Amino acid sequence: MKLTPISAGHFHCDGGALFGAIPKVLWNKAYPCNNDNFTQLTLRCLLVELDDKKILIEAGIGNHYPEKHLKNNGVTSVTALEKSLQEKGFLPEDITDVFFTHLHWDHCTGAVKNTGKKLELVFPKATLWSSKKQWEHAKISNPREKAAYHREVLDFMMDTGKLQLIDTEGEFAPGFEIRMFDGHTPGQMLPLLHTEKHSFVYTSDLITTAANVPQLWISAYDLDPVKVMEEKGRFLQEAAEKNYVLLFEHDYYTECATVQKTEKGVLLKEKLELAALI
Repeated sequence: MKLTPISAGHFHCDGGALFGAIPKVLWNKAYPCNNDNFTQLTLRCLLVELDDKKILIEAGIGNHYPEKHLKNNGVTSVTALEKSLQEKGFLPEDITDVFFTHLHWDHCTGAVKNTGKKLELVFPKATLWSSKKQWEHAKISNPREKAAYHREVLDFMMDTGKLQLIDTEGEFAPGFEIRMFDGHTPGQMLPLLHTEKHSFVYTSDLITTAANVPQLWISAYDLDPVKVMEEKGRFLQEAAEKNYVLLFEHDYYTECATVQKTEKGVLLKEKLELAALI
């Protein structure tokens, strides 16, 4: 198994939203913000090469949104994904699978491009994957979360016949394990990737950044805060016991980290770089 980080650009969000009820005087020491209270985030996708498969985890944002929306969200590029793949020696046609942890706009809409006249798949040979629970939830959603789903893009992916739905946790491919979490949004799937040296967990929005590792430091975007804390608490205990390497999708400053048990709960142990681990 070979792991390669792929950039789909950067964006930002309000620090208060990123850390929920945690006071700014605390979170700003762990994660900086600018004068407008915006925290810089990134869209770190991950390419998993496994036997004859090239599995891309997440796909970024894409070119579906008006300029005002992109500016308000600090989106730096809508073409970074394909450029990053090309820089690493890959073409869109090389990708066999695209794995979405969930279907919020910043995780999946970059798998489709808008030509101005029609929608097209960016990865024409790839099978797209979502959990069934997340797909069903995205169709009904709720007023708070509705804006996170781009209905036209999601329906297009399903209509192509390329989008497949996963029912349960378990092995997705050899060494590629799926875990389900429901607190952020129902049916969020986290990849647990077992290599010869390490087990990596792509944390998606369960743990947005290294600063979000403490159990109570959760996002205001989480639909069910209590469930998130319960799920996160159990997962962090396991991660500390088994020395998992957490790979952060959105942390602009920290690519990977390990955690450890302390008197104050499970906390950050060491910040790492993926290149040094593989």
